[in-house]
Amino acid sequence: MGKQLVLFTTLLLFASGGWSETNIQTVSENIYVFSEIDNQGLIVSGSNGTVVIDPISEHTAKSIQEFLSVNDKNAVSHVVYTHSHWDRISGGEVFQKNGVKFISQETCRLFFEGNKNEAVVQPNLYFKHSYKIALGNSNIGLHYFGPSHGECMIVVHIEPENIFFVADLLSTNGPSFPNDPTLPYLRPATLMRFFSGIERMANQDNVNSFIGGQVEKNTFGSIEYIAKQREFWKLVQATAEEAEEKGNVNINNFIDMEKIDLEAFKQFNNYNEEDLSNIFRRYTSFLNMGR
Repeated sequence: MGKQLVLFTTLLLFASGGWSETNIQTVSENIYVFSEIDNQGLIVSGSNGTVVIDPISEHTAKSIQEFLSVNDKNAVSHVVYTHSHWDRISGGEVFQKNGVKFISQETCRLFFEGNKNEAVVQPNLYFKHSYKIALGNSNIGLHYFGPSHGECMIVVHIEPENIFFVADLLSTNGPSFPNDPTLPYLRPATLMRFFSGIERMANQDNVNSFIGGQVEKNTFGSIEYIAKQREFWKLVQATAEEAEEKGNVNINNFIDMEKIDLEAFKQFNNYNEEDLSNIFRRYTSFLNMGR
């Protein structure tokens, strides 16, 4: 879709036990954003079924069920996991009936095997590179570009609205520092491939906007933020590599911050020098130890 989508009503739904903290916002006739605390996912309801992307929790899943029933939407036919982290994908047991497909990228299988968290339903359909869900009047493309935020995070492409859903690594408020500067899930070796893959797909399909997986001031972000966020990580990597070459990294993999130029980093949202020191450490640890 060539123009920015319009955000409509916020709904608070009554779930068992009281008023739910789940917010559901209308994005278009078929797309809804739901959120619980800081996390958010998507509902895409079509003529052939309904897809829930990252159900978050049982509490939220029950609110989604109520929403679909009240608004005469089709029952859930697919649940998509954007990656394997439990804070986003719990609660699927609410939808676990009538042949519902739980879909994840193949690399996630490693993390689901032996999983003891009963709130996380194991996928029954894995894909390797891409997978398409046809909902009649809507199509949902699932695409994998390699390890990025963890090993198996995917990007979701929704048509005909022509928008992306990117659960992590992008902020709809603009290119910025990450929420967690210790970066426990970041994969430096393949991160540039991830961003380049999204950029190519956005250019190829004329995608102009995306929705992120965190509740923020702006529901939609410009697709231009992808290239700008990539530049942030490219700058981090180049700075870490230069510090290594100059012997400016101590035995604990911290860079001497007084010996580098920080000015280029100040253009990014949520700039913080202490956070930047921890971000660098993730990269120097990778350069020194491959971890």
